[in-house]
Amino acid sequence: MNVRELQQFLQSLRQPLSTAGGKKVADDLERACAGLEPFGDMPIAQFADFLAAAESYARTGVVPTSGRAKAAGRSPKAVDSQAVEAAAERVKSLYERVSAPEVTYSLIEAEVKRLNKEFVKDALLEIARQLGISGSFRTKKAALDEILRRMTERKESYERTRF
Repeated sequence: MNVRELQQFLQSLRQPLSTAGGKKVADDLERACAGLEPFGDMPIAQFADFLAAAESYARTGVVPTSGRAKAAGRSPKAVDSQAVEAAAERVKSLYERVSAPEVTYSLIEAEVKRLNKEFVKDALLEIARQLGISGSFRTKKAALDEILRRMTERKESYERTRF
């Protein structure tokens, strides 16, 4: 599927919307379709990557570039310092209450999986640093494994000494 086909689909929605009293929405769709015109032959996945790069540029003022090809269909994950801070606080809070009965191993694993989905390696290194984990991790997986290890180790230690 390419952008031109998406454009045609959006245009097909204009008439029913306009008839149903959504003239403003129909006009907005027409404007969106006109904006898509220069990208008509572009595949949807490539257009999505373009939009992600444009959003990153709008937010940071820097055009994202990469020395290697991105995985097909995946948009880049930009580092958002506020999101990193929030995640670090979330993980620190979980780390502090890891001895509570409601904090299960599956909850810890779910939080680590969430971090994996949300952040790139550099952001994970910052989160690990804020947890007091030092070290040089070569991969994102290594940083995640260390965060998981520290949290499960703390829970195991508490459970051993509890009895």
